[in-house]
Amino acid sequence: MPDLETALETARARLRHELLDTASGTTAVGAATGLAGPGLLTGPVPDLPTGPISGPPTGPVLGPLAGPGADGPGPLVNRPGADGTWPDLDYADRGDGRNWAPLEHLSRTLTLALSPQHRPIALTALDAWRRRGPRSANWWYNEIAAPQLAGDALLLLADRLGPSERAAWGAWLAACAGSMEMTGQNLVWTQAVVLRHGLLVDDAGLVSSAVARMATTLRPTHDEGIQDDFSFHQHGAQLYSGGYGFALAADLGLWIYVVYGTPWAFGAAEVGFFTDFLLDGLSWAIHGGAFDFTTMGRNITRADAHRPTPDLRTAIRRLRAAGAPRQAELAAFEQHLAEAEQPAAAPTAGTAPGAAAGPGPRSGAGSKAARLTTGTEGTQLTAGPVGCRYYPCSDYLVHRRPGWSVSVRMSSTRTAPTETMNGENLRGRHLGDGVAPIRVGDGPEDGYRAVIPLWDWARLPGVTAEQPPDPAALLPRPNDQHGASPDVGGWTDGRHGMAVMRLAGTDRIADGWKAWFCFDDVFVALGAGITAPSAAYPVVTTIDQRLATGPLTTGPLATEPLTTGPLTTGLFVHQGRIGYLPLSDRESVSAWVARRSGSWSDITATRSTGTLAAEVFTVGFDHGPRPAGATYACLVLPGADAAATAARWADPGVTVLSNTPLLQAVRCDRSGVTLTARHDARGLAFTLS
Repeated sequence: MPDLETALETARARLRHELLDTASGTTAVGAATGLAGPGLLTGPVPDLPTGPISGPPTGPVLGPLAGPGADGPGPLVNRPGADGTWPDLDYADRGDGRNWAPLEHLSRTLTLALSPQHRPIALTALDAWRRRGPRSANWWYNEIAAPQLAGDALLLLADRLGPSERAAWGAWLAACAGSMEMTGQNLVWTQAVVLRHGLLVDDAGLVSSAVARMATTLRPTHDEGIQDDFSFHQHGAQLYSGGYGFALAADLGLWIYVVYGTPWAFGAAEVGFFTDFLLDGLSWAIHGGAFDFTTMGRNITRADAHRPTPDLRTAIRRLRAAGAPRQAELAAFEQHLAEAEQPAAAPTAGTAPGAAAGPGPRSGAGSKAARLTTGTEGTQLTAGPVGCRYYPCSDYLVHRRPGWSVSVRMSSTRTAPTETMNGENLRGRHLGDGVAPIRVGDGPEDGYRAVIPLWDWARLPGVTAEQPPDPAALLPRPNDQHGASPDVGGWTDGRHGMAVMRLAGTDRIADGWKAWFCFDDVFVALGAGITAPSAAYPVVTTIDQRLATGPLTTGPLATEPLTTGPLTTGLFVHQGRIGYLPLSDRESVSAWVARRSGSWSDITATRSTGTLAAEVFTVGFDHGPRPAGATYACLVLPGADAAATAARWADPGVTVLSNTPLLQAVRCDRSGVTLTARHDARGLAFTLS
């Protein structure tokens, strides 16, 4: 074990090395926050050093300095003035919750600090920040974003600071701390400021304290943080694996690596738990290099939050360098993410143009090993996990097959469906109401990311809801308000899966049961007893709403052109690479393709107002106004073409044995497997026979 002085220099050198690494997007606040990191260096990514570092780190050669992001200025010829400030920045701005103009000063300062020839200017800019003392109306900028950016710049400039200057800046970092006790990722962010402070002033006690506090997030909790089942909660019992959970993974991957092999290293059990969180939690929520949007919370409405791959790869690379367990699985996960970063194959003929840019916590685990899947050119690509996993802490089911997946995001009296904050997620009311996105293949366009700002948010995939004409009615319910019913649950044997959600009390729906039954090659969506006597608008169940690719085909023979109005049929529907078959004579499925337009500012107040447009496909069941006992039954065929869909119409291969408010059951005729969900006064019971 190195002495404290050597250990402090080792940790400092590793952090500086990572700050100079072009792949590092998590050194300040992480991409999951929506703030741009420096990302300004050119050259290959250097290998991570794994032992103590005796000299200065070696990194890529600096390329021409550029501005700090798409919204910032151009090349840094417009340096700060003699007083260290930039004339184009409003230092009196207090922000609107989501944006805070003065923070750009620190982003530019960090850019300067990354370049040896610009470091004297960076020191002047840092002094100007401390002298001006900008403050945001949002505590997060004052206590987390600003001190982390400043702390990174200070550590790059530390050799130019005398002991008294380091101490003064250390006192400034300490003064940024707030009085509120933090949990989950907010705790990691605030303790990262303390850790930077300790490294800056050679205070081993501060480093030790910060790591110890961070380590408290690496154990199961029923509060905010990593849950028993490796899902992640923040802002109450709200599934946030693809938002705050991703930020935690990116940041802890850095700090585990920085203090590896020092007296303050995270323990083996903590590193193992963190590894399990990545492989058994996050990897199951990633499709095509991006998170399932149902796990992202309000981050779903940030266009720049849907591509976490580089930061997650960096976290895995750091974790592997720190000697984490399950190395082969981590390597496969990293490879899978790397392949997801590759440019998408050219669109195939027919692609629509104009697209806008139950059991115990561990018993639901599916296969942990990565599998191989065939790419568009027949090459073997590393796929994500295959199997079925239910996350009971978060009312979340993931069913993944080699060529497709479906997830089901529910909420109950135990969990919160979603939130709106800082003008974000203005139409996400139904994001926890049984959203069930279907993905075919593992490409970067999953059918949803391109149309999120264009969606009819009352018709999210899988949801049963009223159809108000005013989108303002789709504002989420009050933050931290839980779901309406305790009767929500799921089950899996690792291969098959079931999820059930009772609708009673969800807005103006008096009662109703929704269920999903997942088999090897198909899944079945059922609804029973849907009753809403007080509904002010028609009630609809949407099976899917996604980017349209190719013609809309219905019935055994007819092929319809792209339409602008509903096409109602009792026959099958096929669009893109998915078939949809109604399984009951009582309901007809409605389907159409229509060109929709919208902007990111429709769903997040501070985002782009530019108009986007694309052809959007919608399929579902219209239960009409004030339904009483309405039902639906739909067989979904992911990966099927129109011919295969027509064949399954003649021979569905599944039988709905029961679809009532007391019992929902489906048999797969081909395998002989029957999945049953009973719901009565004793609660939910799931069986496979």
